[in-house]
Order: sequence, then C-alpha cells, then structure tokens
Amino acid sequence: MGPRKRENAVSTLCRLVRLSRSWLYGYQAGQAARDDRRERRSARDDVLLAKIMRVFKASKHRYGSKRIHRDLCAEGEHVPERRVARIMRESRISAGQRKPRKPVTTNSNHKLTPSPNLLLEAFHCTTPN
Repeated sequence: MGPRKRENAVSTLCRLVRLSRSWLYGYQAGQAARDDRRERRSARDDVLLAKIMRVFKASKHRYGSKRIHRDLCAEGEHVPERRVARIMRESRISAGQRKPRKPVTTNSNHKLTPSPNLLLEAFHCTTPN
C-alpha cells in the first residue's frame, strides 16, 4: 500500500484493490514471521549443502539427487528428495554423464600370423548351390 496510505483511508484503498482490511493488517503482521522462516530455511539449506557435497564427493561426482537423498536418509537425515534436488540445482551440482561404452572390434593392424586352415579343402563349384 506504501505512500498512498497517507493520502487515502485504508478501507478505501482495500476496496479499490478488492482486499479485506483484515488481510492487509494480517499480512503486515506476518511479515516478521515469514522473514524468520526464510532465514531458518536458508541456514538449514547451508547445513544440508555441506552434507550433500560430502556425499557427492564420496560418490566421485556420480550421484544424483535420488541417490544422495537415499544416502542422507540412511545417515538419519530426514529431508525431502525435492529439497535435495532444489539445493543441488541452486548450487549447480549435477552428476556427470557416463561416457558411452565403445565396442571393441577386430584389430587388423598387427603382425600376428593368421590361424591355420585346418580343413585344407579347395572348393571348386561349377553350379550354384
């Protein structure tokens, strides 16, 4: 409501923006509580970030939020998985992708002798099949 509050009555301003006066006063009174909750949440997130980083480093930067959440729960830290994911996203922590496995094919560049022909058959076909 800000500076207009001095010029007009609160009831008039509330009617214009279609808010109740009780909501306005309740909102102003609850601001301190919201600020306190925000500070406590931020402090808790800092503590969780340290634990998340420890588990993440122990996994050699391979675990995502689901596995980190599972490890934190195993240690007795009860925290929602979405909160772990949010903290990791805000801190730009993400698991590295595995490199795709490249199949090993025949190496033709070698000096080894080929396998011997054990059948020693010479096929001379005059007709198909």
